[in-house]
Amino acid sequence: MNEPPSNSGAFIAKLGAWLQLAQFIGLAGTVIGMMKAFRAIGTSGTSDPTLLSGAIGEVLIAAAGGIAVSLVGVLLVLIAITVCRYRAVWMFWFLCLYGGLMIFSYFVPFGLFFLIYALVKKDEFLCPQPPALMA
Repeated sequence: MNEPPSNSGAFIAKLGAWLQLAQFIGLAGTVIGMMKAFRAIGTSGTSDPTLLSGAIGEVLIAAAGGIAVSLVGVLLVLIAITVCRYRAVWMFWFLCLYGGLMIFSYFVPFGLFFLIYALVKKDEFLCPQPPALMA
């Protein structure tokens, strides 16, 4: 029997969408760490490996942390739209906009999937059906 999609994945979808902000926080940490590295070079006048290694370590931690948290968010969004079949108008626009932006980053496969999935399932997202009544 074909049941309409339920809204059980709403929390998972919203959490996954919010976790995407980690990419920008990681990028900010990377920029700040690089500024520290260049400041260390500028103040010492030479490229001291001990000064640079600490700053580069901060950059790598910020970048890796942002990517890891964001990847968890991507997986939560995937679970919400495929397993839980969560459908909402905001989710359609999130998948289109964020999927389009992800095409220009290191998450290209996920971006393409989000964009294509949203466009193929457009009617389900923009005209969600109410959940079936339990008999």
